[in-house]
Amino acid sequence: MKRVRPPVVVGLTAGAGTSTLAAALHARDGGRFEGWSACAADVVVCPAAQAALRHAATLACAPLGPRPLLAVTLGAADDDPMAAALQAVQRRFGAVVVFPRIDRWHDLADSRNDAAAVLAQPPDRLARPLRAYAYALRALVGAVLGSGLLDAPVPPLLTRPRTEPLRAAPRQVERPVERSAPFRPVLVAAPRPVVPVRVPVAATEPEPDDEALEAEPVRAGAAAGRAG
Repeated sequence: MKRVRPPVVVGLTAGAGTSTLAAALHARDGGRFEGWSACAADVVVCPAAQAALRHAATLACAPLGPRPLLAVTLGAADDDPMAAALQAVQRRFGAVVVFPRIDRWHDLADSRNDAAAVLAQPPDRLARPLRAYAYALRALVGAVLGSGLLDAPVPPLLTRPRTEPLRAAPRQVERPVERSAPFRPVLVAAPRPVVPVRVPVAATEPEPDDEALEAEPVRAGAAAGRAG
């Protein structure tokens, strides 16, 4: 026989009777659905107030797989919830079960022990208020087992709608990587061979000797006499 995990019961608001219903189902009490993060739940407990039902109708669930179930608990001054409100939440959940109010449980410091004993007794042997609760409880148990929720290792996820606009997160802009110019070798020409250029050298007269120097005044005087 395949063993299924215990269902997880989560309350949509405080005072919805989540702990009492979890004890009656012998399920796991998942506490209150708080924050804006996703919450895993097989059964969501919601009071019959119109505001709470409208809030439950806005919960989003994954499009694939079985959806969680909704348990609507009546309060002291609540009449049966309007059919239009129940139809709105039925589109979000796999099934909706309405639970009557048990006045004596509200007078007890801890009603979980009494709630845990409801399934162990035939409904026709219970008092009238508990009898209606037992019928609703058995209907919820049948819906949970028939939905296939407990075949999955974890409950499905539910998310709350956001009332504040999403703020755009700062995005880091990646700057293009500046690449250095590729190295290009510069071609250096080889040195040209130096060709020697011949420079003409002026002819130099031979240096006069001593006899020529002594004869120079004599030649100069003879030339002057001829000119006179």
